[in-house]
Amino acid sequence: MKLGIMPKQLAWWGWLFTVALLAVGLAGIPAGLIAATALLLAKTIFYWWKLRSPSAIAVQIRLGFTLVLGLCFIPQLHWFAWLAAAGALALLVFGYCFMGRSLSLLPWNRTEPLTFDLFRRTFFSAPAVTHQTVRAACGGLNGVCELESRIASLQPQRASSRLSTIH
Repeated sequence: MKLGIMPKQLAWWGWLFTVALLAVGLAGIPAGLIAATALLLAKTIFYWWKLRSPSAIAVQIRLGFTLVLGLCFIPQLHWFAWLAAAGALALLVFGYCFMGRSLSLLPWNRTEPLTFDLFRRTFFSAPAVTHQTVRAACGGLNGVCELESRIASLQPQRASSRLSTIH
């Protein structure tokens, strides 16, 4: 598996800082979780302003992460912070954006019917960093998150699934 480390990209550093704050929070210092949530909220607002659209996948991803971290403040759901940290770490190291892939299955983000094949291609395709079209970390037009949200459409469909769409 190819690594998705992109230290020349400012957005990549933002995710690294988020993971560091999450690690501090998971180490038992509540201020780390609060700071990570505040940082993600600020990044959500910034990308909303920058991209001029709440429907942009970069905005949806950050908003989704912010909401997941917001759930962590409910004592019974504190373990969600571990999921958020694992997801952000997977994005940083491998370029696999689980949040972007999950959001791509929502009705307003997909262009094909929700099928088992789409689900399989969405979650089990190689990360977008293996594609030559990646030019930026999460946040750019051809960035990791944008491509991760479209990963199922970047993968060639099997002949059987193409034939079934013809009939």
